[in-house]
Amino acid sequence: MRVSRVLSCLVLLLSPMVWACSLNIAYSDVASPPHLMGDGPAIPEPPGIAVELVQHAADALRCSVKWQRLPNRRVQRDMEMGLLDAMLMFSYNEERAAYAVYPMKDGKPDGRLRLAELRYHVYVADSSPLVWNGKQFEPLPATVGVNSGYSILADLKKMGLVVEESRSTEQNFQKLRLGRIDAYVMQDAPADLVLETMNIRGVHKLPVPLSAKDYFLPFSKAFYKTSPEVAERMWEEIGKASRSHLKELTKKYSDAH
Repeated sequence: MRVSRVLSCLVLLLSPMVWACSLNIAYSDVASPPHLMGDGPAIPEPPGIAVELVQHAADALRCSVKWQRLPNRRVQRDMEMGLLDAMLMFSYNEERAAYAVYPMKDGKPDGRLRLAELRYHVYVADSSPLVWNGKQFEPLPATVGVNSGYSILADLKKMGLVVEESRSTEQNFQKLRLGRIDAYVMQDAPADLVLETMNIRGVHKLPVPLSAKDYFLPFSKAFYKTSPEVAERMWEEIGKASRSHLKELTKKYSDAH
């Protein structure tokens, strides 16, 4: 009996720590394939690479996840109000850092623990004279469309551009074709998919990317204050899952498309 008790204690001491927890995570209800699949409030199957990476990390920590999909600005508002534990697929900026905690290293977001790196490209009408040379837009002035709540909006305003927000990628492409905006700036993977699936003509992508951003699973400051170990372990597990499963997941979603 004493031997078995000693062995049980040794197993507990030598076993890695396991976090039993529940997480309330929200993300945009607008598709960003292959990372976030489908539009609307439903969680589709398959849900997207980013969702699968986070679910894998949560399973490794034995954490249950309550997923919900909301408009992008609603996700950020609920996060700021402390109604969420984390929000999925958000890049770092100072505004979000006021209410959300990101994985950091040497004062900067730690790219090793990202969910994805996405490139923003500029889309224009075929007849448009507007160009992006990697540093500036010409000719100006120009009105640029973006999806509501996306961080690229602030970057474009700093360039002195007039920026208009719309609910979806489809709406922005419609505005571009109707001449209501001079350009549309969006992550190229979901934008290219909309162009293809909706057979949109008269629009093309400029070759030089506007920017590239890392996307993370930031936690609310309230959650991080009470459960910093869970947040840190989640980020580490996301990094592990990305390194071990990303190629397999990329192929899965490529085959599905």
